[in-house]
Amino acid sequence: MPERDWSEFRALLKSLWQDTTTRKLIEQRADISARTLARWASGETEKPDKKYLSRLVHALPHHRDALLTVIVKAMPDFDVPLVDTTQSQIDYLPHHFMRLLEINANAPKNLHFSAVIDQIFLQLQSYIDPERIGVQLILAQCSSPCAPDRPIRSMRQIKKIQTHQSLPASPTDHIFLGAESLAGYSVGMCQTCIVQDVQRERRLPVLRKPDVSSLAAYPIQRGGYVAGCFLSASPQPDFFSQRLQGILRIYAYLLSIAFESDQFYAPEQIRLCPMPTECVQHPYIAQFQDRVLALLRCEPFPTRSEAETQVWQQIEEALVAASNDM
Repeated sequence: MPERDWSEFRALLKSLWQDTTTRKLIEQRADISARTLARWASGETEKPDKKYLSRLVHALPHHRDALLTVIVKAMPDFDVPLVDTTQSQIDYLPHHFMRLLEINANAPKNLHFSAVIDQIFLQLQSYIDPERIGVQLILAQCSSPCAPDRPIRSMRQIKKIQTHQSLPASPTDHIFLGAESLAGYSVGMCQTCIVQDVQRERRLPVLRKPDVSSLAAYPIQRGGYVAGCFLSASPQPDFFSQRLQGILRIYAYLLSIAFESDQFYAPEQIRLCPMPTECVQHPYIAQFQDRVLALLRCEPFPTRSEAETQVWQQIEEALVAASNDM
């Protein structure tokens, strides 16, 4: 059998290894020692092990096609699934899942919600954006109605981060979303919605922003009921590959464990209204803390959380009215 040419593979591996971020991903996800990689790159190892090559491909999803091209030239029978298997995720996420289970079991009730969400977002941001392009991760929760028989008219962003940035949360991050948004459409239809090019999309409702080119929305569900939406926004078009969509779906399932049972609503109860633009909402939301303090001074509430809920309901009412006026 003729010798296979690994020269293109070695050249690609050398270029990938020179990038600090890529090198860190290989070390964290593939469990391949630096010595082994050096032997591959130098040609000291004539034929890399197929199992370790699979780990390398899985560890670098953004370089998957380039790696497969050069590996198959040298090893024609090499193959990996188009969608990563559960096993490959378990290889590099055991500590994360153990930590998440620990938080879910032990976090005090008043901290459980935020602790679970923070842990999930912390792990996901390093996985979804290895090239540090700045991907937005957003969690929106269905706004609780003022009476049990009233419909759900909006959602409110309760968590928003941009990957690899440590900017503090802004009060105006907590904007309301409704029927005008992809998140609202996803929750209303109880289905995942992917938009690969915001500028070209004509069928689904999208909010066009300068820093958003593609979007993925996943309803947060349990037993057919809905609590909100997990939204990811990328500055690059065609960002959400089939593999990445599958991973995000898993994280949407994980996010559901943060919510209490009474925060889920029947689909027929969800009747979202169009909400006004962010610039219209900001003055209302900026007054939130002052209005909560004023309410606590005037009326006795068992907890501050109940006062905050009432103020959010008042703001939602004002925004729905403002949207109708416009």
